[in-house]
Amino acid sequence: MIKIENLSISYDDKEVIKNFSEHIQKGEKIALLGQSGIGKTSLINALMGLADYSGTINCDEALECAVVFQEDRLLSDFTVFDNVKITTKGISNTEITQYIQSFNLSPKALISTLSGGMKRRVAILRAILAPSNLVIFDEPFKGLDADTKEKVMSLVKEKTSDKTMIIITHDLSEARFFDCRTIELS
Repeated sequence: MIKIENLSISYDDKEVIKNFSEHIQKGEKIALLGQSGIGKTSLINALMGLADYSGTINCDEALECAVVFQEDRLLSDFTVFDNVKITTKGISNTEITQYIQSFNLSPKALISTLSGGMKRRVAILRAILAPSNLVIFDEPFKGLDADTKEKVMSLVKEKTSDKTMIIITHDLSEARFFDCRTIELS
């Protein structure tokens, strides 16, 4: 379980989150909702130790996080295969190649040559194939066409079924698809 108690986050004089408390159960799926700029990304950054905050965050077990940030954060001079392989453990090269191809990507393509939607799929693959017990998605499906989004979401659901998941989204249908408990920041 992740216990967040009285979490507050400020940037300069602007407080973006004030006295936020929440308990997230192991294996639970959470959708963070709210207007842009309300503090959703700040909240997940605090969970990952990437933002200063006051209050407490405690976990029953060590968290191994896999993340899809708003920006893809890929190694642009590497291939799709190498970008995925670098985050995996215990998955054969053949399996990695099959996952990449299931997302209609070429394992040998350089990241720098891919479209935005293709890069997004690589970032998602890295996160869902990485060893983790917590997967955090910050608007992961932006830039994907409807057919691709459906296919990608299905694999995400399959690969995260036993993991705690936090997804930031503006799309309630995504929250419903993953059977998320919704938390609206205001």
